[in-house]
Amino acid sequence: MESWLIMQEKDTITTKQYIWLLFSVITSFSTLQIVSMLIAHAGEDAWLSVICAWLTDVALAVVYAYMGRRFPGENMVQYSISVLGKYFGRLIGALFIFLFLISVSVLIRSLCTLLGTAFFPETPLNVLIAFCFILIAIGAKKGLKVFARISAFLGPIYLLGFIVLFVSLAPLINLDGLKPLLYRGIFPFLSGAPFLLSYIGICIIMGMYIPYCSKPENGFKGKFISVTLGSVIFELEVISGICIFGPEQAGIMTNVGLQLAKIVSIGGVFERLEAMFLMISVAAGIISAMSLIWAFSLGTAQIAGLSTYKPIVYPSALLAFIITVTSFDNSTDIYNFVNYTFPFIALFIESGLECFLLIMAFMFKKRGCAK
Repeated sequence: MESWLIMQEKDTITTKQYIWLLFSVITSFSTLQIVSMLIAHAGEDAWLSVICAWLTDVALAVVYAYMGRRFPGENMVQYSISVLGKYFGRLIGALFIFLFLISVSVLIRSLCTLLGTAFFPETPLNVLIAFCFILIAIGAKKGLKVFARISAFLGPIYLLGFIVLFVSLAPLINLDGLKPLLYRGIFPFLSGAPFLLSYIGICIIMGMYIPYCSKPENGFKGKFISVTLGSVIFELEVISGICIFGPEQAGIMTNVGLQLAKIVSIGGVFERLEAMFLMISVAAGIISAMSLIWAFSLGTAQIAGLSTYKPIVYPSALLAFIITVTSFDNSTDIYNFVNYTFPFIALFIESGLECFLLIMAFMFKKRGCAK
């Protein structure tokens, strides 16, 4: 067995850290335009799309957790090579990490656009993006355990912030806004589910985390908890947006969560909490981006046969920065990519490739032997 195939970090992460890492990845996309796009597509039934996406992602979690158990000590890049050989397996592994690369580019571009529009209208967008990637590169090079600890600290605060937000909004929510049920038929909410799944499904990064978990057998349990919490956040944001603003208005908003935070009033003392909402969102987005750059760098090192991933972190962050600032000319470009292109790429990699690997592992009777 080649040394790069069993390359591991010395540090391990706990199940708690694993859960909060995945939670941060999932919910970092809930603060962007994904919610409004889903509402625009499925209308009053968007909340049903969230349930369908959650159920599908739980099913995918079973597959990823099983592959993690079948190939102990190997991540998705490594067991792609174990199953398919060093040439075709490297190609499949490269597709997995390609998803991480474009995901971090979309996430940071969208987050910085929101940040600039809301609070820094005079600051050039590329300056905000560059500053974010500097933080991301530093954190990713520190290693998984470092930003896992940060995530375990910030994750509960992030969750508590959302709980406070939705409890404060509860008196304004009229559930009659969800009626009539299935007014547009079943196609809108059924087709909205894979759209949302493509973003929730980025937590396939669990396949990179599992080898470093102190208890890898908790892979499915941890993913189930994190995706359930994340889906609840999505669901509450969708329902609040529809019931307070109406599906037509919520569907054209740049950021539903931010608009909800603006109308919060706690005892007439704490109002317009969008600054706090955005700070929490940016923190979660940065942690998620660190995870994605780390996973991309690690996978690249393993494909290239290097003994360590750390020299690749800064070039990887630079590559992601270049893609982020050159791929989209304006907000319309990023909107069209997020709405029409990214979901097809993501679903093919998240669902199709992993199921293909599972089938091939059974056909070729492949099992891991990493130590």
